[in-house]
Formats: sequence, structure tokens, C-alpha cells
Amino acid sequence: MAQDTFSRSVWSAITPPARPAPALEGATRADVAVVGAGFLGLVTALHLAEAGVDVVLLEAEEPGFGASGRNTGFVVPSLKAHITPAHVKAALGPEHGERLFRLVGASGAAVFDLVDRLGLACDAERTGWLQPAHTPATLRVLEGNRDNWLTLGRSVDILSPDETTRMSGVAGYHGALFDRTGGQINPLAYARELARALGAAGGRLHAGTRVTALTAKDGGWLVETDGGSVQAGRVVLTTNALVGDLVPALDASIVPVRVHQIATQPLPAELQQRILPRRCPLADTRRHTLAIRWSPDGRLLTGGLVVPGPAPLARAASFFTARLRRYLPGLPALRAEHVWSGVIAATMDSLPRLYQLGPGLDAVVACNGRGIALTTAMGIEMAKLLTGRVREADFVLPRVATAPIAGRRLTGVAPAFWLPWNALRDRIEAGR
Repeated sequence: MAQDTFSRSVWSAITPPARPAPALEGATRADVAVVGAGFLGLVTALHLAEAGVDVVLLEAEEPGFGASGRNTGFVVPSLKAHITPAHVKAALGPEHGERLFRLVGASGAAVFDLVDRLGLACDAERTGWLQPAHTPATLRVLEGNRDNWLTLGRSVDILSPDETTRMSGVAGYHGALFDRTGGQINPLAYARELARALGAAGGRLHAGTRVTALTAKDGGWLVETDGGSVQAGRVVLTTNALVGDLVPALDASIVPVRVHQIATQPLPAELQQRILPRRCPLADTRRHTLAIRWSPDGRLLTGGLVVPGPAPLARAASFFTARLRRYLPGLPALRAEHVWSGVIAATMDSLPRLYQLGPGLDAVVACNGRGIALTTAMGIEMAKLLTGRVREADFVLPRVATAPIAGRRLTGVAPAFWLPWNALRDRIEAGR
């Protein structure tokens, strides 16, 4: 079992403590029970509470404990670069494909508008999001993505190589897609602030409450926990990669991917004026993406996959500091003062899913490395669906049955084969 690193992250170090949320004790009732207090569960429960629904949110640890509170804090209003409207429509159908693309396009604004409306203290910076192209071929992909967004009325730009260098501080890119609606936040602060807002709206949050069983009962569901139970008319699972053995069919339908992150020591102001001077986060088009941003206290953050093996934190620190030095010449000696990891939930086509596990029992899987923006927007829509403000026929995703992923047990060793091969391909392509 991988060592848990929640307390080692830079976010745990710089974020004010969470407000206490009592564990569930005894039996209670609710209109809706939401299981999992990551962004998706928090936003869904918050909007249900604001709509007057009696909602209970159950969390095994504390809000943001999973991937939500551990990621780099990018607000990315986009799917992965290779995913086109045609891909999405082929996977989900024409109507749902169109709805998903519109939702994704509005997802950055959904985050920052929610932050502004509720006054969430999470170091939100609506500075835009930069996706540089490491080859001419990937620039053409980004140009196609720009054209797709323009047909939906969004304003995104393609930057020249010189503009990309000035905005990134990284030389050698062939251009970039720049989306002004993106940006960055402190993700753990966002989760804790959403939990505060949920309480203010009348929602009930029980942390330190692990759900142990789900049983159909009295036209709804009995949600049993290690300290009590909830009888609810509807249940939504928002656990993503941490569902475990609660619903084995759901667990078998996703690929858990462990991602490591590092934060350097605070760096001089001169470097902050040269590297990402507008403080827009950067994630390029390499297969093993180079992703960097500045933390609120002046540290460079980056991360990604590492080859499985012994001492993963030490290897992540060494690998990612060396990677920063390779792509950002002129850096001083770097120390990875914070090294941590988390597990994201991936689907085989990198698209979100709404799984129907039974009458009144749904699960939403919406991360795929786009956690903050997509899960926020999806949580808002889930609340509309559960309150009847959106009909099922008009929802952004179709309800589908779970489907086991063949060879899923091999996913734990996949990075050992994937990383070296694709790193070599990245270097070959960039050198052409």
C-alpha cells in the first residue's frame, strides 16, 4: 500500500485548518445522501442545500482528502488536447456530446463565479490557462481545438512562438493555446471553503464517516456507516478513485492513476517575473505533460507520473526537480520541500460518466485529470438533475451501466512501460 502523503503537500502547509465536521452517530434521514467530499460531492451537496433539499454529505476522512485537495490547483476549462467534438459525440451521442463540450467550455467560469459569489478564500487567480505545443503537429491540433471552441462562441487564442516564450518563460515551443477563462486556486482551501459554505446553506457534513454498505430500503437507500446510518430517497456516489470495495462494479469501471506532485523552496521574485510572469498555469502537449505553476508563496509546482518502485517520493523529487532545471534554464539549486501523491479516476476514453447503479443510486466519475473545473461544473448540473430543474433527457451525460475494464489489474505497472517509451517519443518529436 502506498504511503499516504496528504499532510506532506504544500496545500496542507499553507491552508488554514478545516472547520470541525462531526462524525455521524446514530440513525438519521435525508432527501439525498452524497458520499465523498471532494469537489464533486461538495459542489453537488452545496447546490442541493441552496435549493432547499435536505442533504447529508458523508466523508471517510476530511473534505478534500483525496485527489481534490492534492492536485496542482489548475482550473482547466478543456478536455485533453486530442479529444475533439467528433470523439465526444461518437462516445456519448450527438446531443450529449454537444452538451458536454459546452459544459467544459463554461467550467472555468463556473469555478471563479462560485468563488466570487460565496467569497471563498482559496487564492483564486483568474489569470488564464496556457497549453503550449511542443511540436508543429500538436500546434495544428491546438489550432483545430481553437476553431472548435470558436464555433461554440468561446474566445480562445493561438499564440505565436515568441508570445508563448514571453508568457511561459520556456523556450522552444511552437505556439500555444491560451484560454482566458482558466487560472489557478489553492485546491485544499477551495474544498474547505466549500465545506464551510455547505454548512452555511443548511447542508449536513459528516467527516470521519466511512460508508460501509448501501442497501435498497423503503423505496430509497439505507446508507450504513461505521458510526450510524442514513435513510435517503436518493444517493449519489462522488468518491471517484476512492470507492474501494463499497461498489465493486464501479471500482472495476475506472482506472486509478497515482500522480506525484512537488513544490520547490520559495524562489526569488526575479524568477517569478521571468517564468510565467502573468501567473497563468502551464500544461503542454507532451505525452508526459510538463505542467508548472507558481504557488501563492512563490514556489514552483509541478508533477506527473513516476515509474513504480521503491522510495517513490524520493524518486519523484529527483525526477521533477531535474525536469524543471532542464526546461527552465537559470534556476538555482532546487529543493523539493514538499512531495506528495494522490490517485485520480480515469476512464478509458478520458470522458466523464454518469453510472446508474440502481434506482435512485448514481455515481459520477468526472476527473480524468481535469478535476477542479469539470467536477465543479458537473456538481452544479447534478444538483439541477436531482431537484428536477433539468430533466434526465436533457442532462449533460446519459445514464449508463458500469462496464469492467479489461486488464485493469495491470494498470498499476503500466507507467513502468508507458513512461520511458513516451518520454523517448517526446524527445524525438521535439528534436525534429
